[in-house]
Amino acid sequence: MNKTEKSEADLTRRRTSQMARALAAALAALTAALLVSTADSPASALAAARAQGTRALADRWYIIKIAGSPAGYVREQVEAKASPQTGTRPAQRVLETTSDMRIVLNRLGSRIDLRFLSSADEAEDGRLLRTSYVMLASNQSTKSDSVVEDGKIEVTSEAGGKSYTHELTYTGKLVGPEGIRRISAEGLKKPGDKITVQTFVSEASLVGSLTRLVLGREDIAVEGRSVPAVKIEETLEGEPVKRTGWLDLEGNLLRQEEPGPFGVMAVVRSDKSAAEAAASGVELPAEIYEKSIVRTNIRLPRYAPIDRLKLRLAHRNPALGWPDLSSGNQTMLEKTEKELVLEIRRLKEPKGAVYPAEATQENRQFLEPNAYLQSDDTGIRNLARELAGGEKDAFQAALAMERWVSEHMTFDMGIVFAPATEVFHSRRGTCVGYATILASLARSVGIPSRVAMGYVYAEGMFGGHAWAEIQAGKEWVPIDAAVVNAGVADATHVRIIASSLINGPGEVSLGAAQQVFGQVDIRVLEYETAGQTVIVPPDAKPYAVEGDRYVNPWLGLALTKPQDYAFAKLDAIWPDPTVVGLTGPDDKVKARLTELPVAPWQKFEGAAEERLAALVPGGKTGTLAIGKAYNAPAIYAPNGKTAAAAFGRGAALYVLEVDGPGAADILRGLASCIEFGNR
Repeated sequence: MNKTEKSEADLTRRRTSQMARALAAALAALTAALLVSTADSPASALAAARAQGTRALADRWYIIKIAGSPAGYVREQVEAKASPQTGTRPAQRVLETTSDMRIVLNRLGSRIDLRFLSSADEAEDGRLLRTSYVMLASNQSTKSDSVVEDGKIEVTSEAGGKSYTHELTYTGKLVGPEGIRRISAEGLKKPGDKITVQTFVSEASLVGSLTRLVLGREDIAVEGRSVPAVKIEETLEGEPVKRTGWLDLEGNLLRQEEPGPFGVMAVVRSDKSAAEAAASGVELPAEIYEKSIVRTNIRLPRYAPIDRLKLRLAHRNPALGWPDLSSGNQTMLEKTEKELVLEIRRLKEPKGAVYPAEATQENRQFLEPNAYLQSDDTGIRNLARELAGGEKDAFQAALAMERWVSEHMTFDMGIVFAPATEVFHSRRGTCVGYATILASLARSVGIPSRVAMGYVYAEGMFGGHAWAEIQAGKEWVPIDAAVVNAGVADATHVRIIASSLINGPGEVSLGAAQQVFGQVDIRVLEYETAGQTVIVPPDAKPYAVEGDRYVNPWLGLALTKPQDYAFAKLDAIWPDPTVVGLTGPDDKVKARLTELPVAPWQKFEGAAEERLAALVPGGKTGTLAIGKAYNAPAIYAPNGKTAAAAFGRGAALYVLEVDGPGAADILRGLASCIEFGNR
């Protein structure tokens, strides 16, 4: 890769990695939700196994649908087997339920292929004995094995050849999938009937009560035939989502539906051929994808970090409720069933925090390695020490690591969730990969760290995102290698949940994430940047067009077009960086003004030169006047059909591009019509 190609790739990576988690975070939420309740076993197989006293297999297939489009399958198998004696547990007969889930999506030019393999062993009385869970959401699988004893669960997670063990405690009895099926068949017969059992969700290391309530009786079509069913509402303790399900009279799942970030997600009984065909890879339509992102009422300026931000969140599905979004720098000012007013303040840069931190009961999980934040990896540890060098201040050391991650990672939509060792060696991933490797680097030198998930602002929208947080003193401080500020991450980061990841990715994709991702609209009420406070009126528009004049008061930008030109692409949002576009007579000329971020360590002159060289390779360099402000670097193609100029405002790089006959003269004319105000 030559210098021009590298600089273009770097600029593109910084822009596209900002919000790629809009899809990736939502996928994590939907797959974790689906995994909870697809392990219902057929009674006929169990009966045959018990009657014969030998191994017997049942095979059942389901189609996964997202907003009505087939997007994958679940295959479920059940067999009875003999379990040998282990420890104090005698040899016994057990029922094993296995599930193979696959989701395949195509979006933003990438194929996303997710696979989850799980199994559960239970005694004949329904007591859960052990579980196993394998996730393939990247090039490297992660595995979690859990052994259930009286009052405790030993969880061993494995990734990259390393294993980590921790213990959970519980009271009462944990019931496996066959026990849940049997209790459902016996207790759910008429409207109002309800059963509650306690179970274990292995992908989130979650012990919780599962409740099923009968809503009614109705027949449902399954594989071309009508089957009598009970319609139920299902809830799991710790999850806000209520699922609607249909069970046959033996308690087996026929269909399940729940709200998701892309619309209704469904699991539907099917035959093998139809289920396998559903995993060919659905392309999410643009309108469905946009449900997972949130357009803003104005476009926030990016020439300086946003120091304070006040937002109004409106719930699209109030029945899900609101999570507690209060944290060290987030304050809930108002809350009703439908709306929430949230104020986020950018934290001041911490000073004097030393490392390595002393391990305590409270911070131990944020210092110790686990299957996803593998801070004990030799390569990660050596790099972290090299980056920290002789720096004594924990925050400054973390900033050096943030810069390395930002400069060396490459955005890859196909890697949804990968352990740190894979990210470190491949240097590829979505923003969650940026967050996991940054948190692992910090943790490896004794700086407590965790991964936060929520929303971040970028180019006219809020979308799902992940970033790292380090503990400096008593405060958790956000740092973001994908959306980089000078110092502490700014107030456009809306934290929904944060986790040490000791319990795996399910911990950040269940609960609060399900309540918010893809379920809210967001309006900017007020913001503060560069010492200026701006109150946004309720009727504010993102821009105004007054005849031939485009005015964006929030960016402090105006542009007067030639009379024979037309405005275009005024409402572009990420990943399109266009602020305003222009179309010339007969569509022979295209022009646009774009806004791109500049990293705090990158000089404007270098960023401008790299961007222009990428747009017009081998062009002739020069300068031209931008309004009445200053002269800016420009570049012109030898054939006269392409020209571009770049100019900066703080941390924002503006680029004016023209394609068409006479591009150089048109560029000069348009550049002279640009005006910048105070904002």
